[in-house]
Amino acid sequence: MREIKNIVKLPILRKDFIIDFYQIYKSKIIGADVLLLICSILSKDILEEFLETLLKLGMSCLVEAHDEKEINTALEAVAKIIGVNNRSLKTFEVDFNNSIKLRKLVPNDKIFVSESGIKTKEHKTYLKLNNINAVLIEEELIKGVEKLKLCF
Repeated sequence: MREIKNIVKLPILRKDFIIDFYQIYKSKIIGADVLLLICSILSKDILEEFLETLLKLGMSCLVEAHDEKEINTALEAVAKIIGVNNRSLKTFEVDFNNSIKLRKLVPNDKIFVSESGIKTKEHKTYLKLNNINAVLIEEELIKGVEKLKLCF
């Protein structure tokens, strides 16, 4: 992560299953700027404590939700950046419209991120038209890197 940080001037996201304060402090040490916190694996109290710790460390947080209950948890914990995972962590099925359905629950002063299932320029345009502020496209990015490796 440090090597990447020396090359890229964009914020570095540590996308992991963060469940312990140790992981937060380690993330800071290894150069992460932003952590992913997943509502489905954290209680509201722990989420609030993690958010407070990240703020003190000068880090940001993408709080991930998948349904209405988790959106409410993220809002109650005062998350500033809320991501909606279009992929269910229980079934791994992707519903591209999940973000659009849940967007209406999140105030416009929050940054809203759509995660998973975004594969085309048309998907991104459709999301933008539905007031989605950003997308997380890890899967397609990795596929692009793999395709690039095949060229060399």
